[in-house]
Amino acid sequence: MKLKSWIFFAGIIIIASSCGENSTTKETVNDSTASASATNTSTNNNTTTVASKQIEVPAKTKTSFETKYPGATDVTWNYYSEPYTGIDWEWAGWPAVDANDYVVTYDWNGADYYTWYDQDGNWIGSTSVVSDYSNLPAAVNNTLKRDFNGYTVTSVNKENDKDREAYELKMERGDDKMKALITSDGTVLKKKGTEDGEKVKEKTKVK
Repeated sequence: MKLKSWIFFAGIIIIASSCGENSTTKETVNDSTASASATNTSTNNNTTTVASKQIEVPAKTKTSFETKYPGATDVTWNYYSEPYTGIDWEWAGWPAVDANDYVVTYDWNGADYYTWYDQDGNWIGSTSVVSDYSNLPAAVNNTLKRDFNGYTVTSVNKENDKDREAYELKMERGDDKMKALITSDGTVLKKKGTEDGEKVKEKTKVK
């Protein structure tokens, strides 16, 4: 009887020890997983930090911007990455820029604007979307009636630089499509597209 009791208690001790080991093993695996997750998170955070490039806009550049566009809201600065698709950069004739130059986006007088500065703080140019075509200068509207009769304007972007103010317009007339760059005084600087199915491409020399 004593032998059976001893065997019974011995069995209970062995089972308890086995359960304790399993519990310890599971906890270690969980700790390892947590550590791995923490390591991955740390690695990802480090990668993000390294990949990001802090924007450091010179004080004189900000001052120039705030003086030129007082009251601008939703202002966001970035390093230049690629030309704004609303205008033809080559047509604008603006100087080449790189990742050391700046672009600032903002709202001014109820319109969305993009403005570019070089790394020395010099203003390159600005552009904005014109949604109300009735706000185009009278000289531009007169040119549209005279030189682009029958075309419907589909988009307009206003661009400014130190030399002039101009409007880049996209137009359609049936199957014909046309793009034109017209100064605020009504001069057609450039146009390219189709008229009656024929390709046209013209550039006006500005003195």
